[in-house]
Amino acid sequence: MTQVSSPESRLTLYCLPHAGGSARPYGRLEAAVPRGVRVVPLELPGHGRRLRERPLRDMGQVVTEVIRLMGEGRGRPFALFGHSFGALVGYETTRRLRQLGTPPELLLVSGRNSAAWPLSHEPLHLLPDPSFAAGLSRMGGIPEALLAEPAVLRVYLPSLRADLRMVETYAHTHREPLEVPIAAFAGLQDRLTDPAGMAAWAELTSRPFDLTLLRGGHFFLDEPEFRTAMESRLGRIGPPAVAAATGSGSTAGPEHGRERSRVPGGTTAELSEEEI
Repeated sequence: MTQVSSPESRLTLYCLPHAGGSARPYGRLEAAVPRGVRVVPLELPGHGRRLRERPLRDMGQVVTEVIRLMGEGRGRPFALFGHSFGALVGYETTRRLRQLGTPPELLLVSGRNSAAWPLSHEPLHLLPDPSFAAGLSRMGGIPEALLAEPAVLRVYLPSLRADLRMVETYAHTHREPLEVPIAAFAGLQDRLTDPAGMAAWAELTSRPFDLTLLRGGHFFLDEPEFRTAMESRLGRIGPPAVAAATGSGSTAGPEHGRERSRVPGGTTAELSEEEI
């Protein structure tokens, strides 16, 4: 079960896993966020500690469950972070929370092209198990450690298939942009994303947007480069959420309408309309 932020926390970072993934890896982010940020991984039915539960198969149900898990935490400053499938869940959850009047301070997405972009791969969710797993492997969309354990992989296939079904049948129908800043992260060797598709997240918000391009493939959450970028971006959330805890007086994100991309090596470049 999830926890809410402590009185000392200035911001709670709720984390949403990739397809078939568990909340456990996000616990390691605690050491990679600014002082005053509390990391709260959320476990979905059919995943991780809730593996015995039936996986949800409808995005609306997933969003409802995420908000239930957040509980009273929605009454304090918070941000949402989702990787791959989790990025899509985070986006749809942010839209629901906006309707409820409790939007996050920031939406962070990684490993997934814009929710408004077409699917980046051929649909897999209807394939038989061997072809399904092989397809995920070719795309780099499944951890190598899981591929090395076929018996363990079979246990996770139902949740993987349910999550991929939601991704592969998803249709973006929203017309109004979010009034929430978005920060995006992507691996330059990720076969499931590309820089243009990641930059297109900018079109889904009327608030500041920035994109960080990293070395590596689809799974980079444990990489020092990503952790440094995450810490930096969270540290730029203005008061009263985080800046007071980090000693920074900067406000959240770049000037509205100016998309920026941080490339490997720590440099930052503005994205022109042609690059987007």
